[in-house]
Amino acid sequence: MATSVSNDPVVLKNWPLEAVMQAWNRSLFRLVPSTWSDPCPTTALEAMATGRPLIASRMGGLTDMVEEGVTGLLVPPGDEAALRQAMERLLADPALRARMGEAAKRKVVEFQAGSVVPRIEQLYRRLLNNGHADGRDGED
Repeated sequence: MATSVSNDPVVLKNWPLEAVMQAWNRSLFRLVPSTWSDPCPTTALEAMATGRPLIASRMGGLTDMVEEGVTGLLVPPGDEAALRQAMERLLADPALRARMGEAAKRKVVEFQAGSVVPRIEQLYRRLLNNGHADGRDGED
């Protein structure tokens, strides 16, 4: 009996996070080809934390997370040719993958609670002080 190999992508749904992270750790780069404007796709942050470059759609929060040419590549949503070209570019250049992966790992820290919570707290303090950093209540 002959065995055939398909080049079609395999979609695996509802994997536990641990299994996803293990799979991503064995990958050369990450794909987040979203077609809707997610303001903060956690999937992208998880991908960046593994130290691999990210190819993502140029939309929503992905444009804030992926620094074009530094932490990964951005492609127009739904553009299969651009996605293929980005993948081919990273496949052909191991040094670029390594640089982008390291940059992604550093960049993801900006989105972690330890970085975000202090900025939110600072904003709340400013608002509570009516915009006065010195603690005055806003009255002259």
